[in-house]
Amino acid sequence: FYRDKYNDIINYIKVILSNHEDLRFKNYIEPKGAILINVNPGTDIIDYIKVISKNYYLNLIELNDQEIVKSPDGFIKSFLSILEGFKKKKKGENKTESDERLLDKKNEKKILLINHQPVLNQKFEEINLLESFINIQQSGINKLNLVDLNLIMIWINYTFKDITVRSTKLYNAFDLFFKIPLLDKIERETVLRDFSEKNPTIVFDINAIISYTEQWEVKDIKQLLKVGIFKHFLNSELNETSNEITDILIDLIVSGEYLPSIAVKTSEPLSNLELKEAIPQEKKRESIHVPDGFEKIKDIGQFVEDIRESRISDFMLNQLYENAASINYNELLLIIDKLNKKEPLEDNDRKLLATFPFILNDAPTMAQINLEKAKRRVDLIKQAFGK
Repeated sequence: FYRDKYNDIINYIKVILSNHEDLRFKNYIEPKGAILINVNPGTDIIDYIKVISKNYYLNLIELNDQEIVKSPDGFIKSFLSILEGFKKKKKGENKTESDERLLDKKNEKKILLINHQPVLNQKFEEINLLESFINIQQSGINKLNLVDLNLIMIWINYTFKDITVRSTKLYNAFDLFFKIPLLDKIERETVLRDFSEKNPTIVFDINAIISYTEQWEVKDIKQLLKVGIFKHFLNSELNETSNEITDILIDLIVSGEYLPSIAVKTSEPLSNLELKEAIPQEKKRESIHVPDGFEKIKDIGQFVEDIRESRISDFMLNQLYENAASINYNELLLIIDKLNKKEPLEDNDRKLLATFPFILNDAPTMAQINLEKAKRRVDLIKQAFGK
C-alpha cells in the first residue's frame, strides 16, 4: 500500500487496540471508537482495512451492499436496530458464557466497516445514512459506546459534500476524520513499478504512463494494465520474454476506451438530498480572477513538490523498520553499533543488511533511534494481544 496517509489510520487502530485507559490522552478525550474516512472511488482503502483486520486478528464486519440496494427504505429503518443488536449480543454473552470465555470475549475486538458508496445516496433519496448515525450518537438514550462493545467503526465516505454540511457535529460521533488525497506522482510510480517487478515479461514506459494518469487511483491503474495486457493478447500472443504495451496503454487512455473512476464520479447525477444540500458556489467560481504570472508560480510549486516526493514516505519507512524490529532486532542493533564505531562487518552482517538495505539510508544514530521506536510499537501491539 502506497499512501503516507494510511499511517494515521493504522496508528489509530493500534491505540484503540491497546489499553487506552492507561494512555495520557485519556485525561483530555474519551475515545469513541469510530473514524470517518473520505476517499475517491478506485482507492485500495477496503483492501487495506481487510489486511489490517487479518494481520491483527480482528473480525471484520461488513454490510451487504447488494441487500441494502434491494431495500434501501427497510435498511434505513433497521439501521438503528442493527447497531443496537451489538448491545443485545454483548448482554446475552454476559448471561450465558463462562468467566473464562467472557475474558476472551472482552479482548476480542472487531472492525465494523461501513462502505457508504455513492450509489446508496441515490437509493436513500431523502435520508442520509451518515446523518442518521450522527443523530444516534448525539442522542443520550440510544448512544452507542463502541469501545465498550469492542467495536472499531471505520466509515468510508466518497462524497465530501456529505461531510462539509455536517462539519459542526461531526466530532460528536467520530474521533477523527481523514481525507485521503489522490495518488501523487511518486505514489503512482510506486504502483506501476511494483506491477512491473512482479510481472517482468510485461514491459511499459513507467514515466510515460505516469504523465497520462494524473488524478488516477490505485485500482484504475491496475485495471488499465490488465486491459492493456488483454488487448495486446488480442493482436499477438504473449511471449515469455518481453511484451511491450506502452502504446496500447496510452491509446486506451487517449481514445477514452478506458475511463478512470474520477471520470465516472463526475458524471453521476445528484440525489434529491444532495441537491437540497448543495451550496451555490458556481457564480463565485466564475468570478475568480487569475492574476498574471500565476502559471509561473504553479510551475515552481510543482517543481518543489517533485523534489519532496523523491524520498521514501514516512509511512513506508515506519513499516520497514517495524518489520525489521520484529525479526532481527538484536542482530541489527549490533550491526548499527559496528557502523557507528566504523568497525568491520562480518559476512553474516552484510547478508542481514542486504535484507534491510533501507537502514543504510540513515546515519547510524538515527537508524538506531528508528529501530528502537519500531520495537516499542511492535511490543505495544503484542501486549495488546497478550503475547
